[in-house]
Amino acid sequence: MSERRQGMAFEPRSVVSVPSAFGRVRDAIPPAEGVDARDHRYRAAMVQHLIADMVHDGLRMRGVTLPQFLASVPDTRGLSPDRMRRMLRGETGAQFADLAFWSSVFPKVAVAVAKYIDSWAPNQMEHGPAPLGH
Repeated sequence: MSERRQGMAFEPRSVVSVPSAFGRVRDAIPPAEGVDARDHRYRAAMVQHLIADMVHDGLRMRGVTLPQFLASVPDTRGLSPDRMRRMLRGETGAQFADLAFWSSVFPKVAVAVAKYIDSWAPNQMEHGPAPLGH
């Protein structure tokens, strides 16, 4: 990530050391060079990475592709296969609605995200960052 000041709109995969691993590996991806693990953008990216990995796992367990699954849900703006692919790869940021949608499909997503976010609390940080769990 560049040295210039970054805002709230960013490409999530740009803050990790291995962008191609975004949403594809179970573990947390280390931050990119110059990005602190406590940076709010990195933490947001790890939430999205966790969601993406769990969605990929869940779809594989159901034996369906992302487009097949999305074709089976009511037509909802924002749930296009193109946008979802970009979100799951970390090319575009997730929204709270994405978290709510995927948590309704795969309830363990909500539990894992809540556990990860809970690790940010100061009393939890003294033990180091929590692993991404699911």
